[in-house]
Amino acid sequence: MGVQRYAYFIVSVFLIVGCATAPRTDKSIPAAAAGTRLFDPATAIQDQWQHLRLQGETEYRLALMDGQVAIRAIGQQSASGLIRRVSIDPTKCPIVEWSWSVTKMQQDANLRVKEKEDVAASIFLLFGDPGFLFDPKPVPTLRYVWTNGNVPTGDIVDNPYLPGIVRSIVVESGTDRIGGWITERRNVIQDFLNAFGYRPAERIHAVVLFTDNDQTQEPVEAYYGSGRMLCAPME
Repeated sequence: MGVQRYAYFIVSVFLIVGCATAPRTDKSIPAAAAGTRLFDPATAIQDQWQHLRLQGETEYRLALMDGQVAIRAIGQQSASGLIRRVSIDPTKCPIVEWSWSVTKMQQDANLRVKEKEDVAASIFLLFGDPGFLFDPKPVPTLRYVWTNGNVPTGDIVDNPYLPGIVRSIVVESGTDRIGGWITERRNVIQDFLNAFGYRPAERIHAVVLFTDNDQTQEPVEAYYGSGRMLCAPME
């Protein structure tokens, strides 16, 4: 997506977050791993997602993937995302865990190049108060990414459109694990420190699911399972 469109997307996320109401803590998570739901296809309707259309419209629908209910994302030469308000203290709930799958991936995408900055699947976490409708402000944003082999697993990429604000961590790279469900678990405190050079001082205010192919125009299909923040130490 272009510079202006990407900036509009991020600012729009800030506006939506600033005007929304925080959800309740997820009571379904056992006490030993108590935390907050980030996303879950089973509760997608009541979770009050908003679909922010930037370039065309990525198709987000509930679907079955290997017998598991998921949010399916199909690129339509598009860039759009699902946004949900949360309110999470990462110092108390530092572990993010989610499941996802990619079945089609853009081969020419490259996170480091503006004109090729498409992703097969990604999850944004916004840290800090984004301000109000009349005065939105950028906040540090982590993005966990599944992309092709042009950027290896473990790399941290400063976003070419919003450097210093959005930093992507490549969690999955390439097609070796394409087509199957993968469960990821990350320490957001450590990831934030590695990405920005300091520990987060603010709550997580929003989560965004984002799949796009407006730059490469190549087919992409991803499935998002459930995600949550865990308030117990990682084993």
